[in-house]
Amino acid sequence: MGLKEELEEKAESCDSPEEYIGVAKEIVAGLDDKDWAVELMEAGAEWAQTYDEAVVYAEAAKEIIGDDDVVGNFLSNAKMLCMSAADFIGLGSAAGKLGLEDMAKEMNEAAMGKCTKLTDFLNLSNQLIKTDPDMAKQVMDKAFAKCTKPEDFVSFAKSILDSTKDKDQAKEIYEKGIAAATTADGFSALAAGAIKDLGDKDFARTIYEKAVGSLEKGDELLKFAVIVKEQLDDNEFTLSVYKKAEAQYTKFDEYLKLAKASFENTGEKAFASGVYQKAAATNPDCAQLVSMALAMAKDLGDTAAALPVLKQAQATVKNNADFLKTAGAILEVAKDDKAWTDAIAFQKAKREEFGKLYDDFALQENEIKTCTPMRILAGEVVKATGDTFYAAKLYKKSEKLTIHFSDFIKLAAAIHADLKDAEWIKEIYTALLGKCKSFGDYNTLTNAIQDTLGDSAWVKQIYEGLETKAAGNGDLIKLAAVAIEKFKDKEWAQKLVGAVAGKAKTVYDYTFAGSAILKLLGNRGWALDLYKSAEGLCRTKQDYAGLVALVKQQTADKTMLSELLVLGRQKLTEFRDQVFLAETFLIDAQDAENAAAVYEDAERNALTNDTLSQLGTSVKGRLGDDKWASRILAKIR
Repeated sequence: MGLKEELEEKAESCDSPEEYIGVAKEIVAGLDDKDWAVELMEAGAEWAQTYDEAVVYAEAAKEIIGDDDVVGNFLSNAKMLCMSAADFIGLGSAAGKLGLEDMAKEMNEAAMGKCTKLTDFLNLSNQLIKTDPDMAKQVMDKAFAKCTKPEDFVSFAKSILDSTKDKDQAKEIYEKGIAAATTADGFSALAAGAIKDLGDKDFARTIYEKAVGSLEKGDELLKFAVIVKEQLDDNEFTLSVYKKAEAQYTKFDEYLKLAKASFENTGEKAFASGVYQKAAATNPDCAQLVSMALAMAKDLGDTAAALPVLKQAQATVKNNADFLKTAGAILEVAKDDKAWTDAIAFQKAKREEFGKLYDDFALQENEIKTCTPMRILAGEVVKATGDTFYAAKLYKKSEKLTIHFSDFIKLAAAIHADLKDAEWIKEIYTALLGKCKSFGDYNTLTNAIQDTLGDSAWVKQIYEGLETKAAGNGDLIKLAAVAIEKFKDKEWAQKLVGAVAGKAKTVYDYTFAGSAILKLLGNRGWALDLYKSAEGLCRTKQDYAGLVALVKQQTADKTMLSELLVLGRQKLTEFRDQVFLAETFLIDAQDAENAAAVYEDAERNALTNDTLSQLGTSVKGRLGDDKWASRILAKIR
C-alpha cells in the first residue's frame, strides 16, 4: 500500500483534533500536499464545539501551513462559536499570538460589543493594554461607565493599578466610588481596597468617616464598627460608630445588642454601661432585667450600675419564679448591701417555705386593678407569712392606685398596723395636706396623724398653718374650737375669735362671734358686748325678731336675751312694736316683769277700740292677767 493510500485510510478514521492535526502533519511532511492538509483540518474544525477547539486548528495551520490567510479562515470560523465577551477576548488573544493583529483587533472590537459586566471590560482592557493601548483606554472608559457599586469601583481601581501603577488615578476612582456606597459592606469594600491596593490607611479612615455620616441604620453601623476595628484598629473612632448606632436605637433588644458588641469590640465599660441603662429604661420584663444586671456586674465589672437594674427587676416581679431568680442575682451582686441582701434572703426563705401560697398571691396581685383589694391583699400576706417586704410592695401598688382622700387615710392606717413605717406614713399624710378641701378633711387627717404617729407638734403646726388660709369666719371659729378641744390653748382660741369679732359688721357676724365666745371661752361679758353690738344695728320689729331667733339658737341664757330686749324698748315705741316686744319678753325671755312694763307703754298708746282690743287679748292670753285685760277692754266705746 502506498503512502497516499495509507494517509487516506488514516484520514477517514480521524475522530479528534489531535488525530486530524496529526494526519495533516504527515500529509505535509510525506506528500507536501498543503491543500489536502487544510481540507482535512477544515473537516475536523467543523466538529468543534467551542471557539478554543477551533483555535487549536488555527494554531496547527500556522505551524503546518504557514499561511496567514488559512489561519485567518480558521479564526473566522472560530468566531462563529464565540458566545460571550470572554470568548471573543480569548479569540482575540489567540489571533494576536498568531500574528494576525487586524483580526485580533476585530475580535477585540467584537468582544467590546459583547461586554456587559465590569469584569468583561476589565479582562478585555488587560488583554489590550500591551498590544493596543488606545483601544484598552476605550474599553476602560466603557468599564468605568459600568461601575455602579462600591465593589465595581474597587475592581476598576485595581485594574488601573495593575495596568498603569497610577495610584493617584486609582484614588480618584475610589473617591467616586464613595458616592455610590450606601451600606456598611459597600464602604468596607472601598476602605479595605484602599488599604490593600493603595496602602493608604489615612484614606481608608476618610472613607470610614464618610460612611459614619451616611449610614443611618443601627444594625448597619454595628456591622460597620467591627470592620472599622479590624481595618484601622482605632478604638476611639470605633466607639464613635457605636455612639451613632446608639442614637438610632429605641428598643430593649437593640440596646442589649449594642452594649455587648461595643464592649467586646472596644472594651469601653462606661459606654456599654450607659447603653445597658438605656435598655433598662425601655421597661423590659423581670428576666431581661436580671440577665442584663448580671452582664453589667460580671462582664463590665460595673456593680454600681447593676444595682439599680436589680432594684428595677425586683419591682417587676410577677410570680414566685421571677422573685427567686431576682433574689439569686441580688444575693450574688449586692453583697456589700447587707440590709438589702438580708431582706432578700428573708423573703427568699419565706417564698421557698410558702411557695404555693405566694403563687396564689401573685395571681391575685396581677389581677387587682383598684386600691382597696390590693391593700387587703397586703394585710393577708402579713397575716399568713409575716413577709412585711412583700406586703410593702403591695402597699406601694395600692398607693399608686389610690385616688380618694378616705382611701389614703385607710392605707396609712394599714401601713402603720403591718409595717410601722413612720416615714412612709408621713409621706402619705404630707401629700394629703394638698388634697384637703375642707376643715373636715383637716380634722380627719390630723386625727389619723395623732392615731398613727402620735405627732402632736405636727398636728398643731398644720392647724396653725390654717389660720392664714381660713376662708371665712366659720373656719376661724372651727380652728378656735380645735385650739380648745385638742390643745387646751385658750389664748390662741381667744385670738382667733377676736379676729372674727373684729371683722363683724352685721347682726349675724356679731351674734356668731358672741356665740363662739360663750361656747369656747365661757366669757359672758364679752359675748354680751357683741350681742349688744348686734342689737345696736336693729331698728324695726323684724330686726329684733331676727336677733332673738339667732340668740335663742346660740344660748339658753334668758337673762342675756332679756337684756337685749330691754335695749329695744328705746327703739320700739309704736303700739304694734310694743305688743311684739312684750310678747317676746314673755315667750322667749320668760321675763314677765319687763313684759308688764312694755304692756303699760302699749296701753298708753292704745287710743282706738281696735288697739285696745288687741292689747286686752294679748295681756289676757300671754300675760294671763284677766283683771288688767278686763280693765283695758272696758275702755272700748
